[in-house]
Amino acid sequence: MSISDKPISIPFVKLSGAGNDFILIDEMWLDKGIGGYDDIARKVCHRRLGIGADGLLIYKTHDKMPFEMLYFNSDGSTGGMCGNGARCIAAYYFSTYGRNNKEVRFSAFDNTYTAAIEGNYITVDMIDPSNLISNITLNIDGDILNCHFIYTGSPHVVVFIEDLKKTYPDLKFDIFDLRNLGKQIRNHEAFKPLGTNVNFVKPNTDGTINIRTYERGVEEETLACGTGSIASAVLSNLTLGYQPPVTVHTRSGDTLTVNFATGVKKNSFAGVTLTGNWLYHFSGIVYIDKEGQYTGVNHLLENTIEQLHKLIYRQDR
Repeated sequence: MSISDKPISIPFVKLSGAGNDFILIDEMWLDKGIGGYDDIARKVCHRRLGIGADGLLIYKTHDKMPFEMLYFNSDGSTGGMCGNGARCIAAYYFSTYGRNNKEVRFSAFDNTYTAAIEGNYITVDMIDPSNLISNITLNIDGDILNCHFIYTGSPHVVVFIEDLKKTYPDLKFDIFDLRNLGKQIRNHEAFKPLGTNVNFVKPNTDGTINIRTYERGVEEETLACGTGSIASAVLSNLTLGYQPPVTVHTRSGDTLTVNFATGVKKNSFAGVTLTGNWLYHFSGIVYIDKEGQYTGVNHLLENTIEQLHKLIYRQDR
């Protein structure tokens, strides 16, 4: 990353969707694109030495649509689409640039997405799931585990609680060591070289599901995962007959709603939407020195994006 001799200051907003938290940088605030976002993501998303987040969102101008979304995981990788990140960046657009709008089209990862706002809820039209592989048998340290794979903008494995209990009879869904098992599946030979996200799913008798997700690129359990919720919902339809819309209970306690059409083709899904809440947490300025090391954050007292803009435009550059 090329940085000037004096520390650069980068304004940011922190948001979350159903517990998935993100740092957002709007390139409109900057004199020019600073680049090196992979390195910046690793620093600002660090839970101890940075601001702390699951990922970094970049709001970019686009020649045909209101904006383009870039997304970087907390480890700096760009492993695929982020559903909750898409909802948060759309919420930012509605709060900042499109206050009179109820819908917006935007670009991300060479696809076009549409987001709509209703109250505190954002709905994003997602791409159709693909590359379904059912009943994959994995060898985990000598134990045999059944799972399923599907691509929903990012690669996802789905493991249902009944399959978990066949392999680990004493397992309790809410308290088992997800980090260890999730990491082994994420890095399993079957999913190399890119790896996969891993969702553990507990179906409920009311047609809802609970999920816990190990996210590739975060390398930890996250409080929610949008594309993982989609993967878990459509596979619950395919394997258990759960009908859309499917309510997904996330680790944060918030719910996401996944809707989709079935019966278009065998084992295929279309018209997928992801709906859930979002929160604005705070705005601030992160400082990075000439070696690219994270140096500090100033939080703004005013909880308004307008005040952030006024402060940034007064800075000497």
